[in-house]
Amino acid sequence: MSTGTTLVTVTYGDRFDYVRQLVERCAAFAQIEQVLIVSNAATEALTNLQQRWPARVRLIRLESNTGSANGYAVGIAAALECGTDYIWLMDDDNAPTPAAVEVLHRELGALAQRGDPSQVAVLGFRATQQEDIARGVPARFVLHPRSSYFGFHIAQLPYKLWRRMPWGKPSGIPHRCLSLPFAPYGGMLAHRSLYQRIGLPLRDLVLYADDTEYTRRITASGGRLVVYTDAVIEELEESWNIKGRTHNIYETYLLGASEFRAYYAARNQAWFDRHVWRTSPFMYRLNRLVFHALLRFFALRRNASSRLALLHRAIRDGENGSLGPSDTFPLR
Repeated sequence: MSTGTTLVTVTYGDRFDYVRQLVERCAAFAQIEQVLIVSNAATEALTNLQQRWPARVRLIRLESNTGSANGYAVGIAAALECGTDYIWLMDDDNAPTPAAVEVLHRELGALAQRGDPSQVAVLGFRATQQEDIARGVPARFVLHPRSSYFGFHIAQLPYKLWRRMPWGKPSGIPHRCLSLPFAPYGGMLAHRSLYQRIGLPLRDLVLYADDTEYTRRITASGGRLVVYTDAVIEELEESWNIKGRTHNIYETYLLGASEFRAYYAARNQAWFDRHVWRTSPFMYRLNRLVFHALLRFFALRRNASSRLALLHRAIRDGENGSLGPSDTFPLR
């Protein structure tokens, strides 16, 4: 029977250098007893890590790339089976800092002592993924209100216009901690009882927004998901959809280099917003109407009509619940 913390990560393709840095970093921390790597048909070089740290690294090979949702489902199930006390989810291109290891374990222990361990999870801080938090945006504007659409809610529009003015800039001082309704997989630490309670990720989402749906289960039943900005997670590679690369979310979807990523991200976000996050049909429809009007405006402005058509198809599939791997965009 294992104790301590098992770090679970999922990788694919030829990303050995990222995974190597992650494992090397983890090997320096006594709290991380095991690194469990789920290989979505990644290169054979991963066996080198298992040979170098036979007692610390466990490798699970999948015959083909099954996506992040299934990869994390396999990894979480394996970690639970081996009896670990804590499970820490991490992207393959992330690496924990000493502060993240110390702060998250300490704060999780403190939260668990005040309540049910199966109802709390803590999250490391990734500045590019949580840019509004890093900039010190007020908490009520960091969080997406219910019935928002792709993060857009008309009630927040005045503030979004205000913050673009010279006098409306955020403070630049991040919150020390903040409770979130959902979050990415990367950096989330929780006791095994929480994972047993919320189950495994929804495999039909394949990739993108699967972590949103999964972590939402924590707070949907009254649990807490808290991010700590002093628990820094180092990002070895910038994600394709970070805000800093474009002026707004519309350009992120319209100008991104990968149609594959745009399809799955838009499809799954549309599914989540309609089937999970919607509480007011009227407000949902209003936000959806304004979002699509702005999406068409930026598509015309940036001459992105073909990408707009793809996004419309993806959104239609998501709202209709047509999930699973796409025949047009198979996993590689």
